[in-house]
Amino acid sequence: MDQVFSAGFVIEESAVGGVLSRLGVVAQAGFRSLAIDATMVGRRPRELDVGARSDLRRTVLQHGLNVAAVTFRIPPEHFVREDTADRACAAAVQAIGFAESMSAHWVALPAVGGEAGLVIQQEAERRGRQVLTIGGTDRSALVEVVGSDAPELAMAFRLVAESASALQLPFAVFAGLRAEHGFPIFVSGETGLDEAIRLARDFASLLPECVG
Repeated sequence: MDQVFSAGFVIEESAVGGVLSRLGVVAQAGFRSLAIDATMVGRRPRELDVGARSDLRRTVLQHGLNVAAVTFRIPPEHFVREDTADRACAAAVQAIGFAESMSAHWVALPAVGGEAGLVIQQEAERRGRQVLTIGGTDRSALVEVVGSDAPELAMAFRLVAESASALQLPFAVFAGLRAEHGFPIFVSGETGLDEAIRLARDFASLLPECVG
């Protein structure tokens, strides 16, 4: 193991293609925190009873990782279309409950407004979870590290393939200033574990020692 990342670096399970038996290689790569995908068929919250959730959490821990976040990525329009709105809202609420059962503090959700957004936020507060708004622009935003301009407001960053060509220093300064308040840096696994490791190492090299 060449480098151990701080717990603030949260690797997404897509880095191992959702194959949890491979999580050991994620821990060997230096990651300590994992984001579980709540849309994974066979492991969606509605498909897991209490025992299955306990088994899942135990599996992650046995591989040397903690579940730091649950991600629920669906098209935002599902929350406003008449034929999908109720189902999408219910699934988001279930994702928050899933996060509680996994002892995950963060829940990454699409931006949801109106009554559905209020219901989701109330559920998060009731269960003591923190909602991160995917693509948001306010204090709860989960912002992808792309381009050269760090946001004025954000609660988390996400490293993606495009982050490799971004001017990362402004983002690193932003993250460093907020580290003491708990500022997660999600690492996309969409392009595989090797690329995720490289992205995390590059970003960590710009952060104060206490962060990365």
